[in-house]
Amino acid sequence: MSRQELKFHDNNLYRTGTLLVWDPAPYSANLTEWFKHPDYNFFENYKRYRKDNPNQLFYIINPKMQWQLWDILQENTAEDIQRNPPSSGMMGILLMMTICDQTDVYEFLPSKRQTDLCHYYEKFQDQACTIGAYHPLMFEKNLVKRINQGSDEEIYMKGKVTLPGFGTFQCPKT
Repeated sequence: MSRQELKFHDNNLYRTGTLLVWDPAPYSANLTEWFKHPDYNFFENYKRYRKDNPNQLFYIINPKMQWQLWDILQENTAEDIQRNPPSSGMMGILLMMTICDQTDVYEFLPSKRQTDLCHYYEKFQDQACTIGAYHPLMFEKNLVKRINQGSDEEIYMKGKVTLPGFGTFQCPKT
């Protein structure tokens, strides 16, 4: 939403559904520090969008959430993980758990299938993306594989994971 070439305010893609935005912050940053020095300056675009679309659900995720997720990854591995924020895919899984509206998640974490996508928003290949230099991808994949209740074929060939608890979890009525 901070990249002008993606035409956030003009693209109909963003006119339906619930929008979520997050921005990496240093591990120990508080909200005030993050607001003053975000990685991507999206606050003005957010305010403009809210003014133009006041009824659409649109949330800014607290940057502490990504680091709480990183802490969970670290707690679930014996190795020390480089302190890089989790991927959008892993954030998506966590948000799906929070939103609680389905049990099956598709291709949040790349399966064995070949893809040219390094990020969901642009096409380029970069070895650093594949090995997880920007995000703790290997640790994310291992954790999701451990909690997956679907088959190995589904996760590896289709990119589908089935996560526990979604089908029985009761979300509060809003």
